Amino acid sequence: MTQRVIMMGECMVELFQLVENVYHQNFAGDVFNTAVYLKRSVGSEAQVQFFSAIGTDLISDKLLRAVQDEKIDTDLLLRTKTARPGLYMINTDCFGERSFVYWRETSAAKQVLQCLQAQQLQASLAGVDLFYFSGITLAILSPEDREALFTLVKELKGSGCRIGFDPNYRPALWQSPDQARENFIRAYQLADLALPGVDDHKVLFNDADSPAVLARLVSYGVQEIIVKNGKEGVLALVDGDSFHSPAVQVKKVVDTTAAGDSYNGGYLSARLQGKSAKAACQYAATLAAFVVEHTGAIVAKDKFAEFQTKYPIADF
Repeated sequence: MTQRVIMMGECMVELFQLVENVYHQNFAGDVFNTAVYLKRSVGSEAQVQFFSAIGTDLISDKLLRAVQDEKIDTDLLLRTKTARPGLYMINTDCFGERSFVYWRETSAAKQVLQCLQAQQLQASLAGVDLFYFSGITLAILSPEDREALFTLVKELKGSGCRIGFDPNYRPALWQSPDQARENFIRAYQLADLALPGVDDHKVLFNDADSPAVLARLVSYGVQEIIVKNGKEGVLALVDGDSFHSPAVQVKKVVDTTAAGDSYNGGYLSARLQGKSAKAACQYAATLAAFVVEHTGAIVAKDKFAEFQTKYPIADF
């Protein structure tokens, strides 16, 4: 039976710099990036749905087509007449490190739960196998909608759905570190699978290293934990088995924008296809290394096809 995955987050208009004063337009966002790499890797073995809200304007129409072009289901990509997608610009330095400028204060994605309720589509979330969201998903919602999301996640978990969470901490989106910390703990306590980064935890929880992050998430009851630490690789705990998985060496870092997002998509895809956690980490690291060698969050389809030919997931 085909597994059903819902990815809840925000997709924005992305402008990334090609040369000075010349930008290319695309669409991206942390959960959307993960959804793209998940769907490209898993193919027809899973139904991947993007759960968000967009406007009714022309750029929203273009965004909708872009999601559909990735073979991602858009039945939960809801539409509102009172807002449009957010926008951000990426500038990268000679080392591939990026800086961002955002225009997202009135992003349509902030209205996603209001749209779900207004359009009476709550029942359409039934029967999902995996529900995935991030700290950014939480951050863009109002306090009332955040509570509604936690209620929804509890209901899904109670029905047998697995919950996946990546904290992806962005300080500018939260009123305070305390507010973010409180909400991340609540999300972790509901999560079956967590994909945190060490850098986020150093800032928010004062966790010194990967073992400290791992220990914290064990205390919250998470069963499948993948702690990402850049070039140092991953420390994981899955079904009681702890292991280290190395990073894959990158020839030349061009753009690190979707390094973690692509890793998450690769890992989830491999697990959905029955791969062991160790094999899933190896595939995810290989995919992330490939992605950071290219500009922008989403690698062109022809380039990704070359990657799949060279590194078929069946070989992991």
